[in-house]
Amino acid sequence: MPEIPHRSIFVCGVQRSGSWFLAHLLHSTGVVGLPNEWFHPGDVAKFMNEWGVSSYREYLARVFEAGTSPNGVFASKLMRNYFEEFQFEIRRLTGNYEANDAALIESVFPRPRFVWIRREDVVAQAVSWSKASQTGQYGPGQARRAEPVYKFDEIDALAALVRFHDGAWRRWFAAHGIEPFLVCYESLCADPVGVTLEILAFAELEALPGVTIAPLQGRQADEINGEWIARYSEELG
Repeated sequence: MPEIPHRSIFVCGVQRSGSWFLAHLLHSTGVVGLPNEWFHPGDVAKFMNEWGVSSYREYLARVFEAGTSPNGVFASKLMRNYFEEFQFEIRRLTGNYEANDAALIESVFPRPRFVWIRREDVVAQAVSWSKASQTGQYGPGQARRAEPVYKFDEIDALAALVRFHDGAWRRWFAAHGIEPFLVCYESLCADPVGVTLEILAFAELEALPGVTIAPLQGRQADEINGEWIARYSEELG
């Protein structure tokens, strides 16, 4: 196994739950590594190509190097839609196909803590997801590749998918006796610094002296989001 950090933090969620907003806030503290989406299959392929590595073992070593802050804390995002593939790769790497999921993760990522971010407004989340998937603008700095078009069926399917994945996270945490730090997206938007400090306390960490806790950018929602939410709600009702 590659050299590993001293502790690990996973930001768990579903697409458009505010996970990037939270990840950048945590990274700005200087003590929570770099919570990138290291285990998204597309990002795995991209980084393996950029780093010139050919095995998952080599890849994990580079991920630990890139995603760990100087205090030895590794951080990563984990979305539910590729969580099973993440576990498969870890089982294949370790050869451990019998341990329960939580024990498996802990065998590779020491002292893991889980932060679960979710939105109360599932319709707003589905609208954001539909818009992002059409435009390609999932995060800061991404150029718009197309103009978004309102699609009731797409939003409705994504709302169901959000509920399905949220339920899957809830059942997984309960099945393994894990009490994650639950972040409500709406509360995070109302008090980003306060929520970030609460997460640091949960992880038994303190921000570096003099740092400014701030996201890379603000919310991506615009008037289109509001129009689609209202239209969907009207057609649904």
